Amino acid sequence: MKKLIGLITLLSLIMGQSNHATMTLYKDGFALIKQPVAWNVQGGESTISWDMLPVGIIKDSPFLTLDNATVKTQRYNQDVFHFSEHLYDYLGKTIDVEFINGNSLTGTLVELSGNIITITRKRSVISFNQDRIDFITTPGKLENILFKPSLTWNVYKKKMGPARGSLIYLSKGFDWDAIYRLILNESGNSAEFIAEAYVKNNSNLDFTNLTLQLVEGNVKQNGAVRKPAVLYKSMVPQAELAPQEEQLGDYHIYYLGGKMRLNGEESITTRLYAPKTVSFQKTYLFENDERNQREEPLAIEYQIANTEDNNLGVPLPQGKIHLYQSGMNDAVEFVGEDEIRQVPKGATATIISGRAFDVVGKRTVLNYDRQRKSEEGSISITVTNTLNTKIKVRLVEHIYGDWVVRDASANYRKKDASTIHFPLTIPANGSQTVTYTYRKEWN
Repeated sequence: MKKLIGLITLLSLIMGQSNHATMTLYKDGFALIKQPVAWNVQGGESTISWDMLPVGIIKDSPFLTLDNATVKTQRYNQDVFHFSEHLYDYLGKTIDVEFINGNSLTGTLVELSGNIITITRKRSVISFNQDRIDFITTPGKLENILFKPSLTWNVYKKKMGPARGSLIYLSKGFDWDAIYRLILNESGNSAEFIAEAYVKNNSNLDFTNLTLQLVEGNVKQNGAVRKPAVLYKSMVPQAELAPQEEQLGDYHIYYLGGKMRLNGEESITTRLYAPKTVSFQKTYLFENDERNQREEPLAIEYQIANTEDNNLGVPLPQGKIHLYQSGMNDAVEFVGEDEIRQVPKGATATIISGRAFDVVGKRTVLNYDRQRKSEEGSISITVTNTLNTKIKVRLVEHIYGDWVVRDASANYRKKDASTIHFPLTIPANGSQTVTYTYRKEWN
Protein backbone atom coordinates (compact mmCIF):
# COMPACT_ATOMS: atom_id res chain seq x y z
CA MET A 1 0.00 0.00 0.00
CA LYS A 2 2.84 2.43 0.87
CA LYS A 3 4.40 1.77 -2.53
CA LEU A 4 1.09 2.60 -4.23
CA ILE A 5 0.59 5.78 -2.22
CA GLY A 6 4.13 6.88 -3.04
CA LEU A 7 3.49 6.35 -6.75
CA ILE A 8 0.35 8.44 -6.59
CA THR A 9 2.26 11.25 -4.91
CA LEU A 10 5.05 11.17 -7.49
CA LEU A 11 2.66 11.38 -10.39
CA SER A 12 0.57 14.17 -8.80
CA LEU A 13 -2.64 12.41 -9.68
CA ILE A 14 -5.74 14.63 -9.90
CA MET A 15 -8.93 12.73 -8.97
CA GLY A 16 -12.07 13.21 -11.05
CA GLN A 17 -15.43 14.33 -9.75
CA SER A 18 -18.56 12.28 -10.19
CA ASN A 19 -21.35 13.67 -12.34
CA HIS A 20 -24.62 12.42 -13.87
CA ALA A 21 -24.16 8.85 -15.12
CA THR A 22 -26.18 6.85 -17.63
CA MET A 23 -26.58 3.14 -16.89
CA THR A 24 -27.82 0.55 -19.37
CA LEU A 25 -28.97 -2.42 -17.33
CA TYR A 26 -29.13 -5.95 -18.79
CA LYS A 27 -30.86 -9.08 -17.55
CA ASP A 28 -27.60 -11.02 -17.71
CA GLY A 29 -26.41 -9.51 -14.43
CA PHE A 30 -24.30 -6.67 -15.78
CA ALA A 31 -24.55 -3.02 -16.79
CA LEU A 32 -22.99 -0.58 -19.22
CA ILE A 33 -22.12 2.63 -17.36
CA LYS A 34 -21.38 5.93 -19.09
CA GLN A 35 -19.89 8.37 -16.60
CA PRO A 36 -19.17 12.04 -17.48
CA VAL A 37 -15.74 12.96 -16.09
CA ALA A 38 -13.63 16.09 -15.81
CA TRP A 39 -10.17 17.05 -14.53
CA ASN A 40 -8.04 20.19 -14.42
CA VAL A 41 -4.71 19.22 -16.01
CA GLN A 42 -1.38 20.86 -16.71
CA GLY A 43 -0.18 21.56 -20.24
CA GLY A 44 1.80 18.74 -21.84
CA GLU A 45 1.72 15.20 -20.44
CA SER A 46 0.01 14.45 -17.14
CA THR A 47 -1.58 11.56 -15.29
CA ILE A 48 -5.19 11.47 -14.20
CA SER A 49 -7.09 8.91 -12.15
CA TRP A 50 -10.62 7.72 -11.35
CA ASP A 51 -11.58 5.39 -8.49
CA MET A 52 -15.36 5.78 -8.19
CA LEU A 53 -15.92 2.35 -9.72
CA PRO A 54 -17.98 -0.68 -8.66
CA VAL A 55 -16.05 -3.73 -7.52
CA GLY A 56 -17.62 -5.83 -10.29
CA ILE A 57 -16.08 -3.78 -13.10
CA ILE A 58 -15.06 -5.96 -16.05
CA LYS A 59 -11.39 -5.02 -16.15
CA ASP A 60 -10.85 -5.12 -19.92
CA SER A 61 -13.96 -3.02 -20.68
CA PRO A 62 -13.17 0.60 -19.60
CA PHE A 63 -12.31 3.23 -22.16
CA LEU A 64 -11.99 7.00 -21.81
CA THR A 65 -12.80 9.64 -24.43
CA LEU A 66 -11.76 13.28 -23.92
CA ASP A 67 -12.99 16.26 -25.92
CA ASN A 68 -9.82 18.36 -25.81
CA ALA A 69 -7.02 16.00 -24.77
CA THR A 70 -5.39 12.83 -26.09
CA VAL A 71 -5.41 9.58 -24.09
CA LYS A 72 -2.03 7.86 -24.54
CA THR A 73 -2.17 4.91 -22.10
CA GLN A 74 -4.63 3.39 -19.63
CA ARG A 75 -3.76 1.37 -16.52
CA TYR A 76 -6.05 -0.68 -14.33
CA ASN A 77 -4.75 -1.42 -10.86
CA GLN A 78 -4.19 -5.12 -10.34
CA ASP A 79 -2.24 -5.05 -7.07
CA VAL A 80 -5.19 -4.54 -4.79
CA PHE A 81 -5.06 -7.53 -2.48
CA HIS A 82 -3.27 -6.42 0.66
CA PHE A 83 -4.29 -9.35 2.77
CA SER A 84 -2.29 -8.48 5.87
CA GLU A 85 -3.77 -4.98 6.02
CA HIS A 86 -7.39 -5.75 5.32
CA LEU A 87 -8.55 -9.35 5.34
CA TYR A 88 -7.61 -10.08 8.95
CA ASP A 89 -10.49 -7.79 9.89
CA TYR A 90 -12.87 -10.23 8.22
CA LEU A 91 -11.77 -13.51 9.81
CA GLY A 92 -14.93 -15.40 10.78
CA LYS A 93 -17.09 -13.27 8.47
CA THR A 94 -18.72 -13.99 5.10
CA ILE A 95 -16.94 -12.81 1.94
CA ASP A 96 -17.77 -13.08 -1.77
CA VAL A 97 -14.96 -14.15 -4.10
CA GLU A 98 -15.01 -13.70 -7.88
CA PHE A 99 -12.36 -15.64 -9.81
CA ILE A 100 -10.62 -14.63 -13.03
CA ASN A 101 -12.34 -17.52 -14.89
CA GLY A 102 -15.76 -16.03 -14.11
CA ASN A 103 -16.71 -18.45 -11.34
CA SER A 104 -17.64 -17.18 -7.89
CA LEU A 105 -18.33 -18.48 -4.40
CA THR A 106 -19.40 -17.25 -0.98
CA GLY A 107 -18.00 -18.56 2.29
CA THR A 108 -16.64 -17.81 5.73
CA LEU A 109 -13.03 -16.59 5.91
CA VAL A 110 -11.17 -18.88 8.35
CA GLU A 111 -7.43 -18.61 7.57
CA LEU A 112 -4.79 -16.40 5.88
CA SER A 113 -1.30 -17.62 5.11
CA GLY A 114 0.85 -15.52 2.82
CA ASN A 115 -1.03 -15.26 -0.44
CA ILE A 116 -3.27 -18.22 0.39
CA ILE A 117 -6.84 -17.63 1.53
CA THR A 118 -9.00 -20.35 3.09
CA ILE A 119 -12.78 -20.32 3.46
CA THR A 120 -15.40 -22.79 4.63
CA ARG A 121 -18.52 -23.44 2.60
CA LYS A 122 -21.22 -26.06 3.10
CA ARG A 123 -19.03 -28.25 5.35
CA SER A 124 -16.11 -28.05 2.87
CA VAL A 125 -12.79 -26.24 3.22
CA ILE A 126 -11.44 -24.41 0.16
CA SER A 127 -8.00 -22.82 -0.22
CA PHE A 128 -6.74 -20.82 -3.20
CA ASN A 129 -4.04 -18.37 -4.22
CA GLN A 130 -4.66 -14.66 -4.76
CA ASP A 131 -3.54 -15.06 -8.39
CA ARG A 132 -6.83 -16.87 -9.14
CA ILE A 133 -8.96 -14.01 -7.75
CA ASP A 134 -10.51 -11.22 -9.79
CA PHE A 135 -12.01 -9.37 -6.82
CA ILE A 136 -13.35 -9.82 -3.30
CA THR A 137 -16.31 -8.07 -1.70
CA THR A 138 -16.95 -7.90 2.00
CA PRO A 139 -19.71 -6.50 4.22
CA GLY A 140 -19.98 -2.74 3.91
CA LYS A 141 -19.84 -0.23 1.09
CA LEU A 142 -17.03 1.52 -0.73
CA GLU A 143 -15.25 2.98 2.27
CA ASN A 144 -14.88 -0.46 3.89
CA ILE A 145 -14.40 -2.54 0.77
CA LEU A 146 -11.36 -4.71 0.44
CA PHE A 147 -11.03 -4.21 -3.26
CA LYS A 148 -11.34 -0.68 -4.59
CA PRO A 149 -10.53 -0.64 -8.30
CA SER A 150 -9.07 2.44 -9.94
CA LEU A 151 -8.00 3.58 -13.39
CA THR A 152 -5.13 5.88 -14.37
CA TRP A 153 -4.37 7.44 -17.74
CA ASN A 154 -1.46 9.26 -19.29
CA VAL A 155 -2.92 12.13 -21.31
CA TYR A 156 -1.59 14.97 -23.42
CA LYS A 157 -3.10 18.46 -23.58
CA LYS A 158 -1.46 21.46 -25.24
CA LYS A 159 -2.53 24.02 -22.65
CA MET A 160 -3.42 23.95 -18.97
CA GLY A 161 -7.17 23.73 -18.31
CA PRO A 162 -10.15 21.42 -17.96
CA ALA A 163 -10.22 18.04 -19.71
CA ARG A 164 -13.76 16.70 -20.06
CA GLY A 165 -15.13 13.52 -21.52
CA SER A 166 -16.82 10.18 -20.82
CA LEU A 167 -15.67 7.04 -19.05
CA ILE A 168 -17.49 3.96 -20.37
CA TYR A 169 -17.24 0.49 -18.82
CA LEU A 170 -19.09 -2.75 -18.12
CA SER A 171 -19.69 -4.06 -14.62
CA LYS A 172 -21.20 -7.13 -13.00
CA GLY A 173 -23.46 -6.84 -9.99
CA PHE A 174 -26.51 -5.26 -11.63
CA ASP A 175 -29.77 -6.81 -12.76
CA TRP A 176 -33.45 -6.09 -13.39
CA ASP A 177 -36.75 -7.89 -13.91
CA ALA A 178 -40.13 -6.81 -15.15
CA ILE A 179 -42.93 -7.07 -12.58
CA TYR A 180 -46.59 -6.76 -13.53
CA ARG A 181 -49.64 -6.36 -11.33
CA LEU A 182 -53.12 -7.10 -12.65
CA ILE A 183 -56.03 -6.05 -10.38
CA LEU A 184 -59.12 -7.83 -11.72
CA ASN A 185 -62.66 -6.55 -11.72
CA GLU A 186 -64.29 -9.67 -13.07
CA SER A 187 -67.83 -8.35 -13.01
CA GLY A 188 -66.98 -6.06 -15.90
CA ASN A 189 -64.06 -8.00 -17.45
CA SER A 190 -61.72 -5.07 -16.81
CA ALA A 191 -58.53 -4.73 -14.79
CA GLU A 192 -55.91 -2.23 -13.71
CA PHE A 193 -52.62 -3.13 -15.36
CA ILE A 194 -49.40 -1.93 -13.69
CA ALA A 195 -45.98 -2.46 -15.33
CA GLU A 196 -42.87 -2.01 -13.15
CA ALA A 197 -39.16 -2.73 -13.19
CA TYR A 198 -37.44 -4.32 -10.21
CA VAL A 199 -33.87 -2.98 -10.34
CA LYS A 200 -31.00 -4.48 -8.32
CA ASN A 201 -27.68 -2.77 -7.55
CA ASN A 202 -25.59 -5.43 -5.83
CA SER A 203 -22.42 -3.35 -6.14
CA ASN A 204 -20.73 -1.19 -3.52
CA LEU A 205 -21.33 2.10 -5.36
CA ASP A 206 -24.13 4.66 -5.04
CA PHE A 207 -25.47 6.40 -8.16
CA THR A 208 -27.21 9.78 -7.91
CA ASN A 209 -28.96 11.75 -10.65
CA LEU A 210 -28.85 8.57 -12.68
CA THR A 211 -30.39 8.05 -16.10
CA LEU A 212 -31.39 4.39 -16.17
CA GLN A 213 -31.89 2.33 -19.33
CA LEU A 214 -33.26 -1.21 -19.19
CA VAL A 215 -32.50 -3.81 -21.84
CA GLU A 216 -34.87 -6.70 -22.41
CA GLY A 217 -33.26 -9.86 -23.73
CA ASN A 218 -29.73 -11.20 -23.92
CA VAL A 219 -26.85 -9.70 -25.85
CA LYS A 220 -23.66 -11.27 -27.21
CA GLN A 221 -21.14 -11.75 -24.42
CA ASN A 222 -18.20 -14.13 -24.00
CA GLY A 223 -18.68 -15.48 -27.50
CA ALA A 224 -22.32 -16.56 -27.00
CA VAL A 225 -24.87 -15.13 -29.40
CA ARG A 226 -28.29 -14.62 -27.87
CA LYS A 227 -31.55 -13.07 -28.98
CA PRO A 228 -31.85 -9.36 -29.87
CA ALA A 229 -32.75 -6.93 -27.12
CA VAL A 230 -35.35 -4.27 -26.57
CA LEU A 231 -34.12 -1.13 -24.86
CA TYR A 232 -36.11 0.88 -22.35
CA LYS A 233 -35.38 4.11 -20.57
CA SER A 234 -37.03 4.45 -17.20
CA MET A 235 -37.42 6.76 -14.21
CA VAL A 236 -39.27 7.26 -10.99
CA PRO A 237 -42.25 9.04 -12.54
CA GLN A 238 -43.12 12.51 -11.33
CA ALA A 239 -46.13 12.78 -13.60
CA GLU A 240 -47.93 10.88 -16.31
CA LEU A 241 -45.57 10.56 -19.26
CA ALA A 242 -46.38 8.61 -22.41
CA PRO A 243 -43.53 6.40 -23.64
CA GLN A 244 -41.82 7.63 -26.79
CA GLU A 245 -40.64 4.90 -29.13
CA GLU A 246 -37.64 5.21 -31.40
CA GLN A 247 -36.24 2.62 -33.81
CA LEU A 248 -32.46 2.27 -33.66
CA GLY A 249 -31.21 -0.63 -35.78
CA ASP A 250 -32.53 -3.81 -34.20
CA TYR A 251 -33.55 -2.03 -31.00
CA HIS A 252 -36.70 -0.28 -29.84
CA ILE A 253 -35.91 2.57 -27.47
CA TYR A 254 -38.44 4.03 -25.05
CA TYR A 255 -37.79 7.37 -23.41
CA LEU A 256 -39.63 8.07 -20.18
CA GLY A 257 -37.30 10.83 -18.89
CA GLY A 258 -36.22 11.83 -15.40
CA LYS A 259 -33.40 11.10 -12.96
CA MET A 260 -33.17 8.63 -10.07
CA ARG A 261 -31.00 7.54 -7.17
CA LEU A 262 -29.75 3.95 -7.03
CA ASN A 263 -27.77 3.16 -3.90
CA GLY A 264 -25.27 0.35 -3.58
CA GLU A 265 -26.54 -2.94 -2.15
CA GLU A 266 -30.12 -1.80 -2.77
CA SER A 267 -33.11 -2.83 -4.86
CA ILE A 268 -35.79 -0.44 -6.08
CA THR A 269 -39.04 -0.72 -7.99
CA THR A 270 -39.99 1.87 -10.57
CA ARG A 271 -42.82 2.19 -13.10
CA LEU A 272 -42.22 1.32 -16.73
CA TYR A 273 -45.53 2.83 -17.77
CA ALA A 274 -48.35 4.66 -16.08
CA PRO A 275 -51.17 2.32 -14.86
CA LYS A 276 -53.63 1.28 -17.56
CA THR A 277 -57.23 0.09 -17.46
CA VAL A 278 -57.49 -2.91 -19.78
CA SER A 279 -60.07 -5.50 -20.81
CA PHE A 280 -59.46 -9.23 -20.57
CA GLN A 281 -61.00 -12.48 -21.66
CA LYS A 282 -61.36 -15.19 -19.04
CA THR A 283 -61.41 -18.81 -20.15
CA TYR A 284 -61.17 -22.14 -18.39
CA LEU A 285 -58.56 -24.37 -20.03
CA PHE A 286 -58.36 -28.16 -20.25
CA GLU A 287 -55.31 -29.32 -22.24
CA ASN A 288 -54.37 -32.92 -23.07
CA ASP A 289 -52.42 -35.25 -25.35
CA GLU A 290 -53.73 -38.19 -27.37
CA ARG A 291 -54.10 -41.00 -24.79
CA ASN A 292 -54.28 -38.98 -21.56
CA GLN A 293 -56.99 -40.05 -19.13
CA ARG A 294 -57.57 -37.83 -16.10
CA GLU A 295 -60.02 -35.83 -14.06
CA GLU A 296 -58.96 -32.49 -12.59
CA PRO A 297 -59.96 -28.85 -12.05
CA LEU A 298 -59.50 -26.63 -15.10
CA ALA A 299 -56.82 -23.97 -15.35
CA ILE A 300 -57.94 -20.32 -15.23
CA GLU A 301 -56.65 -18.45 -18.27
CA TYR A 302 -56.69 -14.69 -18.82
CA GLN A 303 -55.93 -13.15 -22.20
CA ILE A 304 -55.06 -9.46 -22.59
CA ALA A 305 -54.72 -7.93 -26.06
CA ASN A 306 -51.67 -5.68 -26.27
CA THR A 307 -53.34 -3.15 -28.56
CA GLU A 308 -54.12 0.55 -28.50
CA ASP A 309 -57.82 -0.32 -28.58
CA ASN A 310 -57.24 -2.07 -25.26
CA ASN A 311 -55.37 0.93 -23.83
CA LEU A 312 -51.98 -0.74 -24.26
CA GLY A 313 -50.10 -1.10 -27.55
CA VAL A 314 -46.62 -0.97 -25.94
CA PRO A 315 -43.89 -3.64 -25.93
CA LEU A 316 -44.01 -5.65 -22.70
CA PRO A 317 -40.79 -7.33 -21.53
CA GLN A 318 -40.69 -10.85 -20.12
CA GLY A 319 -41.45 -10.95 -16.42
CA LYS A 320 -43.55 -12.13 -13.50
CA ILE A 321 -47.18 -11.06 -13.18
CA HIS A 322 -49.13 -10.99 -9.91
CA LEU A 323 -52.93 -11.22 -10.08
CA TYR A 324 -55.25 -9.64 -7.54
CA GLN A 325 -59.03 -9.71 -7.22
CA SER A 326 -60.96 -6.64 -6.15
CA GLY A 327 -63.93 -7.52 -3.98
CA MET A 328 -66.36 -5.95 -1.56
CA ASN A 329 -65.42 -2.62 0.00
CA ASP A 330 -62.57 -2.30 -2.54
CA ALA A 331 -60.65 -5.07 -0.78
CA VAL A 332 -57.86 -6.59 -2.89
CA GLU A 333 -56.84 -10.24 -2.53
CA PHE A 334 -53.98 -12.16 -4.16
CA VAL A 335 -55.30 -14.86 -6.52
CA GLY A 336 -52.20 -16.15 -8.34
CA GLU A 337 -49.11 -15.40 -10.37
CA ASP A 338 -47.51 -16.44 -13.64
CA GLU A 339 -44.62 -15.66 -15.98
CA ILE A 340 -45.27 -13.93 -19.29
CA ARG A 341 -42.97 -13.91 -22.27
CA GLN A 342 -42.16 -10.81 -24.28
CA VAL A 343 -45.41 -9.44 -25.68
CA PRO A 344 -44.92 -7.22 -28.75
CA LYS A 345 -47.46 -4.65 -29.88
CA GLY A 346 -50.51 -6.34 -31.37
CA ALA A 347 -49.88 -9.68 -29.64
CA THR A 348 -51.83 -11.19 -26.76
CA ALA A 349 -50.56 -11.87 -23.26
CA THR A 350 -51.77 -15.22 -21.87
CA ILE A 351 -51.77 -15.69 -18.09
CA ILE A 352 -52.58 -18.81 -16.07
CA SER A 353 -53.46 -17.90 -12.49
CA GLY A 354 -54.20 -21.34 -11.06
CA ARG A 355 -57.05 -23.86 -11.06
CA ALA A 356 -60.77 -23.40 -10.44
CA PHE A 357 -62.07 -26.19 -8.27
CA ASP A 358 -65.66 -25.40 -9.24
CA VAL A 359 -64.94 -26.30 -12.87
CA VAL A 360 -63.81 -29.90 -13.42
CA GLY A 361 -62.84 -31.74 -16.60
CA LYS A 362 -62.81 -35.49 -17.16
CA ARG A 363 -61.09 -37.02 -20.21
CA THR A 364 -61.63 -40.65 -21.16
CA VAL A 365 -60.19 -42.73 -24.00
CA LEU A 366 -63.25 -44.69 -25.16
CA ASN A 367 -61.38 -46.77 -27.68
CA TYR A 368 -57.81 -47.10 -28.94
CA ASP A 369 -56.76 -49.31 -31.83
CA ARG A 370 -53.27 -49.48 -33.36
CA GLN A 371 -52.54 -51.51 -36.49
CA ARG A 372 -49.39 -51.98 -38.55
CA LYS A 373 -50.18 -48.97 -40.77
CA SER A 374 -52.82 -47.06 -38.81
CA GLU A 375 -53.87 -45.78 -35.42
CA GLU A 376 -57.29 -44.67 -34.19
CA GLY A 377 -58.51 -43.24 -30.90
CA SER A 378 -61.95 -42.17 -29.68
CA ILE A 379 -62.05 -39.52 -26.97
CA SER A 380 -64.74 -38.26 -24.58
CA ILE A 381 -64.30 -35.02 -22.58
CA THR A 382 -66.84 -33.82 -20.00
CA VAL A 383 -66.63 -30.42 -18.29
CA THR A 384 -68.82 -29.74 -15.25
CA ASN A 385 -69.48 -26.17 -14.10
CA THR A 386 -70.82 -25.79 -10.54
CA LEU A 387 -70.53 -21.99 -10.57
CA ASN A 388 -73.64 -19.82 -10.57
CA THR A 389 -72.53 -18.12 -13.81
CA LYS A 390 -71.97 -19.35 -17.34
CA ILE A 391 -68.34 -19.78 -18.37
CA LYS A 392 -66.19 -20.01 -21.50
CA VAL A 393 -64.09 -23.16 -21.82
CA ARG A 394 -61.32 -24.09 -24.21
CA LEU A 395 -60.53 -27.79 -24.73
CA VAL A 396 -57.04 -28.09 -26.23
CA GLU A 397 -56.11 -31.44 -27.80
CA HIS A 398 -52.64 -32.33 -29.09
CA ILE A 399 -52.48 -34.97 -31.83
CA TYR A 400 -49.11 -35.80 -33.38
CA GLY A 401 -48.22 -37.09 -36.82
CA ASP A 402 -50.37 -37.21 -39.96
CA TRP A 403 -53.96 -37.26 -38.67
CA VAL A 404 -57.59 -36.48 -39.42
CA VAL A 405 -60.50 -35.86 -37.03
CA ARG A 406 -63.92 -37.30 -37.66
CA ASP A 407 -67.22 -37.69 -35.84
CA ALA A 408 -66.65 -34.62 -33.69
CA SER A 409 -69.73 -33.75 -31.61
CA ALA A 410 -68.81 -30.03 -31.50
CA ASN A 411 -67.10 -27.57 -33.79
CA TYR A 412 -63.34 -27.38 -33.42
CA ARG A 413 -60.54 -25.15 -34.70
CA LYS A 414 -57.18 -26.37 -35.98
CA LYS A 415 -54.48 -24.18 -34.43
CA ASP A 416 -51.43 -25.86 -35.94
CA ALA A 417 -50.21 -29.25 -37.25
CA SER A 418 -50.56 -30.87 -33.82
CA THR A 419 -53.26 -28.88 -32.05
CA ILE A 420 -57.03 -28.51 -32.17
CA HIS A 421 -59.27 -26.79 -29.67
CA PHE A 422 -62.99 -26.82 -28.94
CA PRO A 423 -64.45 -23.47 -27.76
CA LEU A 424 -67.39 -24.08 -25.43
CA THR A 425 -69.85 -22.04 -23.41
CA ILE A 426 -71.22 -23.95 -20.41
CA PRO A 427 -74.24 -22.64 -18.49
CA ALA A 428 -74.33 -22.07 -14.75
CA ASN A 429 -74.53 -25.37 -12.83
CA GLY A 430 -74.31 -27.27 -16.10
CA SER A 431 -72.05 -29.63 -17.98
CA GLN A 432 -71.15 -30.51 -21.56
CA THR A 433 -69.55 -33.54 -23.19
CA VAL A 434 -67.49 -33.49 -26.37
CA THR A 435 -66.55 -36.64 -28.29
CA TYR A 436 -64.36 -37.13 -31.35
CA THR A 437 -62.22 -39.69 -33.13
CA TYR A 438 -58.77 -39.16 -34.61
CA ARG A 439 -57.15 -41.44 -37.16
CA LYS A 440 -53.56 -41.72 -38.40
CA GLU A 441 -52.31 -43.66 -41.41
CA TRP A 442 -48.79 -44.26 -42.70
CA ASN A 443 -47.03 -46.37 -45.30
